[in-house]
Amino acid sequence: MLRQAPILIGLLLFTLLAGCDKPVPATPETPSGVATHEDGRASIQDIYAAYDALLDKGWTKDVITVSKPAGTTVGLPVIALKSPKAGPAAWFLTGVHGEEPAGPNAMAASVDALAALGERYPVVILPLCNPHGYARNWRYLNMAVYSEEIDGQSVGDSSHMLLAQAPASGPRAASASSPEADAITRYILETSTHYPPRYSIDLHEDNLIHEGYVYSQGVNGAEDPLAIEAVEILRANNIGIKMDGQTRFEEDIVNGIIGPVTDSSVDELMSAARIWYNGAESDGPAAHTVLVFETPAAHLSIEQRAQAHADLLERLTTFIR
Repeated sequence: MLRQAPILIGLLLFTLLAGCDKPVPATPETPSGVATHEDGRASIQDIYAAYDALLDKGWTKDVITVSKPAGTTVGLPVIALKSPKAGPAAWFLTGVHGEEPAGPNAMAASVDALAALGERYPVVILPLCNPHGYARNWRYLNMAVYSEEIDGQSVGDSSHMLLAQAPASGPRAASASSPEADAITRYILETSTHYPPRYSIDLHEDNLIHEGYVYSQGVNGAEDPLAIEAVEILRANNIGIKMDGQTRFEEDIVNGIIGPVTDSSVDELMSAARIWYNGAESDGPAAHTVLVFETPAAHLSIEQRAQAHADLLERLTTFIR
């Protein structure tokens, strides 16, 4: 198994080799000089530049939208990468919450593993869903931290496409909570025509927990073989996993895994068999396996956290068939 440690040094070497005595140039859609929160995470320019290697292998880059939330002065692209091969696909998402940098750093450092998977299986990558959040360490578009009193505008909110709970009909929300959430969810639905999700992997962190867990939104719930394997991979990387009891949201944990939950997230959208789209009820993505990883962040270095996520990606890509 190829190990990429340390992750951030790997990204730095990528920069130096690509440009010798100057930084890797930003992609055409990424403005240069955008400051990135200084906690050891890779710069936003280097995160985007890492995916240029896929374009050389025939992948397609889509600009889903340009994010410019209130309080920012520069628009940053939300991009997606698609493998040359279409068909039932593995989707990889990260960077939904900007104060969770391990996932975006690990994904950028795992480009070779994702490229190898793309040679034998269709793949779609959303490597940085909330670029301004990542750059300024803000969880949401409209505020920096989670609050129980104020609604945070998450780029992954899918309430406007998920069906209301019975006996109500229609969507849970009349409109998207933000332009970014609207653009990302629409992109997923439109791209699913040619790349219907079979697997969906979403990397997250939580600095309010000491032990992590895995959400399994797919049809097998807590019995999903990939979820079970993922728990063992994280534990092997010395990531504490809460094996039973409840999450801080009072969700039941079985062997480190939480079965399907109703949370109006992009992950629930990925698993949904029926959704609300363009004013009518229609078929949803209905991915078979939808995994969301919540790993502890408060007492671990970003290098250790990113390494664990990178190892998780490398191992999981070998299980996808």
